[in-house]
Amino acid sequence: MVASTEALPEIKPKTLVIARPDDFASAVLASAVLAPTREALPQTRIFLLIRAKYAPLYVDHPALDGIFTISDDSTPEELAARFKKQKIEAIVHLAFSQKVAAAAKLAGVPISIAEKGEHDGSVSMEILRPKSDISRHPAFKNFDLLRPFGVSAPEHPEISLSVYRDAHREIFGEIGKQYGLANQSDYAVFCLDSNRQGHPIAASVFSKTAEWLTRFAGMPIIVLGNPSHSENFLRFSRNSHGAHIIDLRGKTSSAEDAWLIHNARVCLSGENAYAYLAVAMNCPLIALFVDFSDEGWFPLGHLSTNIFTGAHRFPCEPEWLYNYRASRAFRIEKIASALRFSLALSDEEINGKHEIVKGNRN
Repeated sequence: MVASTEALPEIKPKTLVIARPDDFASAVLASAVLAPTREALPQTRIFLLIRAKYAPLYVDHPALDGIFTISDDSTPEELAARFKKQKIEAIVHLAFSQKVAAAAKLAGVPISIAEKGEHDGSVSMEILRPKSDISRHPAFKNFDLLRPFGVSAPEHPEISLSVYRDAHREIFGEIGKQYGLANQSDYAVFCLDSNRQGHPIAASVFSKTAEWLTRFAGMPIIVLGNPSHSENFLRFSRNSHGAHIIDLRGKTSSAEDAWLIHNARVCLSGENAYAYLAVAMNCPLIALFVDFSDEGWFPLGHLSTNIFTGAHRFPCEPEWLYNYRASRAFRIEKIASALRFSLALSDEEINGKHEIVKGNRN
């Protein structure tokens, strides 16, 4: 059955699973659909299905009646048994998974919805995307799939998590022991990971930002993200101009990342998972966009400042060369201006610290 986005039947199931079993950014962004879904389906028991490592972001979420978790070791049979226990009547695949679809089939879930062209034929309803879909924010694409349940997309989708609170004590206790940071909030968070298109931001951009923070804000920098990007991180560390760098890449859980960002003065990221997390945790965010031509996402938050390179690809320019050039095209003046605003630093503070720096060099 194929349904257009113009005319869809309205379904009111007793139980509904919203499935987003893929990456970190998508698991965070999925939170934006929960409150509107709860409002549209007040009598429905609503469950979220995500990867197990992201479940601590949704502890006792007010819009949810429960969470199903999935991992690489999960089997369709195990998941089907949990679906049967909760008497699931409908599942919407915000991101299609053959394992989840097989579990729904085994459990006899009567209603299964997915995007047209992104499933194995095991769903009962397909949703067609509008032709202009490429330029739309992924949050609105999620809402497209929920339209059969009477869920309308708000004008401004809001990311809303309910994070495991014990992670707050655990991570700050550990940092306090190792780095003397304790539970203070006078630090910045950097994420040096590539964006979803694989475009990295040059280490020199983060290094110049670290230099500015060291001179004018005097705060340590916590680095979160994927530890596999070691070369970029090492280049950044070698040129961080004496900044106090705390490398926590790969050493923290999703909930610990959330609390670290929540307590930070500012977050700087060119990768959307940590940008979304900063929005969810109400942390001032500076989002860096290497190339916006094929990317429809924005951080969504009112505490966000978006900075673009302004670099354009030249005719016949190889993609690798454009990526290399664009990743270095951020102007530190723009980033510094955003930092001053985010940190609420006055001209007097900046000028005073600049004079101290000059004095120390003489």
